[in-house]
Amino acid sequence: MLRDLTTFHLGGPAELYLEVKNKKDIIYAHNLAKKINLFVLGGGSDILVSDKGIKGIVIKIIDKTLKIKGNILVGRAGVVWDYLVEKSIQKGLSGIECLSGIPGTLGAAPIQNIGAYGQELADTFESLIAFDRKNNEFIKMNKKDCRFAYRDSIFKKEAGRYIIFEVTLKLKKDNTPKIKYDSLSFYLNENGINNPSLWDVRNAVLAIRKAKLEDWNIIGNAGSFFKNPEISKNDFQKLKKIIGEVPAYPTGNKVKIPAAFLIEKAGWKGKSFKTAAVSDKHALILINLGGKAKANDIKNLAEKIVLDVKQKYKIKLVPEVQLIGF
Repeated sequence: MLRDLTTFHLGGPAELYLEVKNKKDIIYAHNLAKKINLFVLGGGSDILVSDKGIKGIVIKIIDKTLKIKGNILVGRAGVVWDYLVEKSIQKGLSGIECLSGIPGTLGAAPIQNIGAYGQELADTFESLIAFDRKNNEFIKMNKKDCRFAYRDSIFKKEAGRYIIFEVTLKLKKDNTPKIKYDSLSFYLNENGINNPSLWDVRNAVLAIRKAKLEDWNIIGNAGSFFKNPEISKNDFQKLKKIIGEVPAYPTGNKVKIPAAFLIEKAGWKGKSFKTAAVSDKHALILINLGGKAKANDIKNLAEKIVLDVKQKYKIKLVPEVQLIGF
């Protein structure tokens, strides 16, 4: 059952499940799945899998080879993301320290263009090797090829086409990290850390995540369920007339609003729906209530939140979590 392989602890059976180690295994799985669906499972985070399961083949790349030479990191898709972050800091390399504690694997990181506390994967991404199922070949893709955007990439736009096998990151030899996020700066200042090292930042991020977020090992969840919406400056002024003061972050000619703020303002924080609930720790997290949730209840709760926020604030929330098998 796929529930044993996802951080939501949800998901029915796969028609066929394969663990793959190398390029030959990937080609074998591709050929096997020419007439049926093929889904690549990473660390099982950022997805909600239907209780009906997934028709077709589910593959999981289990190669965890990681090589670090100078400031270049080359890792296979099965590398656990947070392990990679820790190893980079041990080598005195900066650029992904704020991404500490994010669940999942290196192979899944480009799909979401994972990000937190002012950093995102695209900042340090150099290239990757993927199997292009459309053209039946392994190819090398650079940053432009991947079409990275906020929690988005070509791998979401053309879901199912590519199987990421290996990722290369280019970090910096620099033990003086640049802090871009207010809550992270506040935590460091509150703890008397005025000139933080990479380890200081990692430890701070892990502490903040532990205090604010649900531990998926204890309570099933997929982290942030929705993207933070970006709206026009004109719409931002309209929102302020409805709500009053609104936390916001300028992004070019748009304004990014915390989705958690809108969800909490709409009254959803801590509310439950059947076997699902909104975390009372953080409104952006939907949880598997009592470990007995049904995937449809999580999906329906998300839809209710989207509808309510749209009606109240004229903003449509978009899921960051991928819905699989519905």
